[in-house]
Amino acid sequence: MKNWKLFLILVLGGCLLLAINPAPAMAQRQTSTAPSNDMRDNKPKKGKIKVAIIPQDNQRGWTKDIMVAELETALTGGRFDILSRDSLNSIIAEQKLANSDLADPNNAIQVGRLGSAQYIIVAKCVSIDVKEEGISVGGFGQRKKKMTSKVNMQLINAETGSVIKSENYDASDATTSTQVGSLGSSSSDAPGQESFTKMMKTFAQRFAEVVSLEVPFETTVAMVRDGQVIIRSGSADGVQEGIQFDVILEGEPIRDADGTILERITNRVATLRAAKVSEKVAYCDVVQTFDPNSKVADPTPNLGRIQTDMTVRQVARTPNAQPPRRR
Repeated sequence: MKNWKLFLILVLGGCLLLAINPAPAMAQRQTSTAPSNDMRDNKPKKGKIKVAIIPQDNQRGWTKDIMVAELETALTGGRFDILSRDSLNSIIAEQKLANSDLADPNNAIQVGRLGSAQYIIVAKCVSIDVKEEGISVGGFGQRKKKMTSKVNMQLINAETGSVIKSENYDASDATTSTQVGSLGSSSSDAPGQESFTKMMKTFAQRFAEVVSLEVPFETTVAMVRDGQVIIRSGSADGVQEGIQFDVILEGEPIRDADGTILERITNRVATLRAAKVSEKVAYCDVVQTFDPNSKVADPTPNLGRIQTDMTVRQVARTPNAQPPRRR
């Protein structure tokens, strides 16, 4: 009888010790945060994306500063964080590179990576052709200058070094000047710079559209309310009024042999347009909805198709200007 009581006391004491100090192996299993293979590989890309703009030399050195300035203007204020020119120049100096060395794509990519850029834009003025005509008699007359410029811009993934997009742009601009005596007779490049700046402004706006579409950006639906869809990204993430999004219904995963999810079969259920943007969210109008099974557009938008936490992907921005002629 005494042995039985002693055995019972020992068992109860052991249970009490385990409750107070659980086994390390058990604790490790409870606190494990190993990701599941069923988790989405493509998580929403939020926050500013760092971009390096690298100009290349051509026969007129002043084109470089204009290209960089206009691209910075077109991309700044959105979801892109532009590597400053001072930082870029410091990296180039540290690497002992000449400006002409940046014509080598490998050097341009190296500079971008050292600046922690995720994407690199290489801008090159391919050619500038200036033609002048007019009549001048005794220092008096009128001159007409026509400039045609061609620019190539490439978007490069800094991690892989691959060219995502390469766009060629060309345009012409004409200016007229009146010469009175010695006035207006200067052969300075100033009028040419003004024309190139005007054309480059349009080129940069169009290429910014390309970059916005090619660089991944996703968020999710926060709620559907009062006929609008509220998404979990705002001005802090670079969302602006007029940007369009697709609402995506994600379906069956496509897996690799080891079970890793390569991609998911997706169907579009709606197209949205940002109508009002605050810092952290955007209120979007529903442009159109779709039957995900037949991919046919609904006669009128059916907000019942849009559910909280559905994936939202940027697809287009309302253009502010007519695109320049491209080849």
